[in-house]
Amino acid sequence: MQKNLIYKLFFVFVFIVLNICNAQEKPNVLFIAFDDLRPLIGAYGEPEPLTPNIDALANEATRFNKAYVNYPLCLPSRAAMLTGIRFDNQTWVDGKKVWTFPKMIQTQDTWPRVLRENGYWTATSGKLYHGNVPGVDKTAWDIPGKYWKGKYHDGGPEIEKRIVDIGGRQDQIDAYLKKGAGPAALMYASVDGPDDLLNDGKTANAVIDFIKNKRDKSKPFMISCGFARPHMPWVAPKKYFDMYPEDAGKLAYVPGNADKDITKDPFKGRGTSFGWNEGVSDQTAQKLIRGYMASTTYADAQMGKVIQALKEEGLYDNTIIIVWGDHGYHLTDHGKWRKNTGYNISLRSPLIIKTPHNNKAQVVENVVKNIDIYPTLLALLNIDQPDNVTLHGKSLVPLLNNEKVDWEDVVYTCAAGNFGLVTDQYRFTKLKEGGYLLYDLKKDPHEWYNLAANKKYKKLIKTFEAKLQTVVWNKPS
Repeated sequence: MQKNLIYKLFFVFVFIVLNICNAQEKPNVLFIAFDDLRPLIGAYGEPEPLTPNIDALANEATRFNKAYVNYPLCLPSRAAMLTGIRFDNQTWVDGKKVWTFPKMIQTQDTWPRVLRENGYWTATSGKLYHGNVPGVDKTAWDIPGKYWKGKYHDGGPEIEKRIVDIGGRQDQIDAYLKKGAGPAALMYASVDGPDDLLNDGKTANAVIDFIKNKRDKSKPFMISCGFARPHMPWVAPKKYFDMYPEDAGKLAYVPGNADKDITKDPFKGRGTSFGWNEGVSDQTAQKLIRGYMASTTYADAQMGKVIQALKEEGLYDNTIIIVWGDHGYHLTDHGKWRKNTGYNISLRSPLIIKTPHNNKAQVVENVVKNIDIYPTLLALLNIDQPDNVTLHGKSLVPLLNNEKVDWEDVVYTCAAGNFGLVTDQYRFTKLKEGGYLLYDLKKDPHEWYNLAANKKYKKLIKTFEAKLQTVVWNKPS
């Protein structure tokens, strides 16, 4: 009897050990999302923003220099990235609400769900979805953590009493102080307090707890870490503001003959009624940009803590790490602050991928998309694409492996109902009210000179128009 018990215990021990070894052989996944982080940071050659942790990862990874989203707004961009389907955000048609975020998410299985069904332990904290994990996708996660908890969102009495410097549009500062939150508030606030006083610090703590304590160590893991910064309002601990001189912050390039009547802009967007740069002075604009950069540095520091936890647990080398921003950001480009326009500055986003046991840095100049992330993960993890899943993107693995491949350098885009595309040289938009926009991104990277009226480009415009007719949006077909 005792001998049989010993044999049984031995086989159980061997089974557990083999499972742990098998889990360790399969790569883990750490997906890090930043909200409103445009690629004009240190890793992308911009000298002023301080992002030492993103820069360090880029020095051991593949940086995609021309990564784009199909729609430059949090909700449709994140839905597209998670489902692999392009969404044009046309939520209302003939007075009826067609799309909500949960409906987008349930169009087909998300890649977190597919990974969990293929043996991965999954957990998320912070902003991966558009807010908290929607009910339709909670079963994709072992731990479907929250975006933020409680009544206030980086505001409220506890934070307000610690503010040592605040500025921006006064009406929006007033709204933030009244509500204890202000996701659209054009303002900055320097707070005298620890990192985890704010939500991104809490998110980093939760993810570190997943890595060190809560995960099922008999399985490989996929952990998502979603930082809310540098989304406005630009609230960050004082020490990150102190890293920048008082005169930090560079306004976007504007040619001397630019028409600053923002109402003529084809995309208009939020804040148009306030005028150029939403009515703030250049001096205030500069301070706001400093606030954006301080928020970026704060979020970068939280990412650094998570990466350090991987290293301390001996997991760094066997983990696929993806750093992604959900779209670009204007930050005074063309007299705008925000996103949701068809400009290149709004459509382009950061994308950095580190593969296991590979510390080689490389830069890829091919045009890639947020919807390429889903097939890339399946390929890297050797998971078959489910029969009920149709993907609009392509695996980036050939580019990660520096293979010679016939790559279509084009991304199809939509913003405010205007459809277009971006190639490795041009940004084209067919306006819903008639007319075209065509910019040569190599000769005119700031997009001030529309070439559409030039007869020289008539054939190119027809080619681009024909391409737009072939594109599928909103459904897996």
